[in-house]
Amino acid sequence: MSPRHLIGFLGSKVRLAAPCPEDCMRLSRFTDDYEYLRNMDTDIAIPLTPDETGSSSVRRDNGFEFALRTLEGNRFIGFTALYRIEWNNRSARLAIGIGEENDRGKGYGSDALTLILRYGFHELNLNRIALEVIEYNEAARRAYLKAGFREEGRQRSAVLRDGMHYDLISMSILAEEWSAQSGLPLSFQSTHTPQSGDMVAGGFSQRNGNEQAALSLSELSSVPKGESEISPRIGVGAVILNERGEVLLAWRNRQPEQHTWSIPGGKVDPYESLETAVIREIKEEVNLDIAIDSLLCTAETIQPQQKEHWISVLYSTKVIGGHARNLEEGGAIGEIGWFPLNDLPSPLACFAVPGLEAVKKMYNQN
Repeated sequence: MSPRHLIGFLGSKVRLAAPCPEDCMRLSRFTDDYEYLRNMDTDIAIPLTPDETGSSSVRRDNGFEFALRTLEGNRFIGFTALYRIEWNNRSARLAIGIGEENDRGKGYGSDALTLILRYGFHELNLNRIALEVIEYNEAARRAYLKAGFREEGRQRSAVLRDGMHYDLISMSILAEEWSAQSGLPLSFQSTHTPQSGDMVAGGFSQRNGNEQAALSLSELSSVPKGESEISPRIGVGAVILNERGEVLLAWRNRQPEQHTWSIPGGKVDPYESLETAVIREIKEEVNLDIAIDSLLCTAETIQPQQKEHWISVLYSTKVIGGHARNLEEGGAIGEIGWFPLNDLPSPLACFAVPGLEAVKKMYNQN
């Protein structure tokens, strides 16, 4: 790609701009927001004066800070920074903040994240960018995972808020992972070679007897290509039971297995663990926060006419937050509902049947 076609400071919603003196006033007002402070830092929450904000501390910490301005209206909405840069190790830490509550959840943060990662890996020639996110800041954690970050570990009970202890999650992204995620080239080869025991996003891959949850993405996708050069795709699904023992099903509007009732789920993104994928998909599709109880089985969907071949890993899960509602109206799924295990609607998606049968067996044994 020619650099003439790549404007490094310009995204689809925001741009990276030089901080201005008046921005310090806005940053200071942001710190009047208790939630903003609680998500941004693990330190004691206290409003800051304009003199205590700004980029001077970032520059002292060997870093680069940008103001975030909207393309529409040129409004100052926050900041992003790469700091604590170790040039010898080609590593840095990342910070990003959207100040006003009304500006959150509108894609500004994700667009800014795309820009600052590109700046770090292309302009600064970094190999690793890391950050920390507090356990309860789930929106930020999902955004980082979607951008290609991986969880590396947790500092247990490192943050005390309102009488509750929370983990501090360490995450990072390497240049080669960002390149694969973004499709943009690198000018160097990373020396990192993934090993079978490497941590993946969402935790360690574990081998447990004959359970197939231990299968890595590379193992699942190693089926040889056929003459049509269509490779199997990797999916996840969740059998979600409520307190009445009913299972959540969704009507499929699209292929694969169009016009059937199925358990919610979806595809695994590059560099995303299976468990992270199923938790993300359920939140994005039906607005539920889930916890995984156990692996159920794997399932295959093979439809040569539609050029569809899916290998899916199915989990037994429980709801820990949210209320079920269709977040994809007019999209892949239509009506959703809770159904007794002994009175399921038809037709059922072939993909869902093995998981539902496995849960029925477990439920009857209990």
